[in-house]
Amino acid sequence: NLPRKRMASGALFFNKEGELLILKSSYKDHWTIPGGIVDKDESPRDACVREVKEEIGLDKEVGRILCADYKVDDGKGENVVFIFEGGTLTDEEINRIKLSEEEIVEFKFLPKEEALPLFNDSQHKRFKSIFDLWDSDKGIYLENGLKII
Repeated sequence: NLPRKRMASGALFFNKEGELLILKSSYKDHWTIPGGIVDKDESPRDACVREVKEEIGLDKEVGRILCADYKVDDGKGENVVFIFEGGTLTDEEINRIKLSEEEIVEFKFLPKEEALPLFNDSQHKRFKSIFDLWDSDKGIYLENGLKII
């Protein structure tokens, strides 16, 4: 009878101009980043790498953890989201992006401040918290997108 929590992970990728890679999903009414649900017996980091490959066709390792964000039960259950640093994509890598036809309909790069309003409320809070502390070399702990520690 142990409690169950869902987990998801994603990565923030940028182009050489410092603009954030965002994706338009075929089944969501907002933009998102590469990432998704962590499968059974899969680490959040491995899930992130897998989802990046599935959604944008790039086999990329991810860097440091930027945040762990605990979300209270929103009717679907509790959730813990891990966001990793994806790094800067080269022009060659950007040209090789191949979107998952079933899931992703569009991608673009935008300055962070222009991308934030395109996310849902929880992602907006989460990414704003990350960007506010971007120059820190440490990951942060969030609850519902807001910094706790």
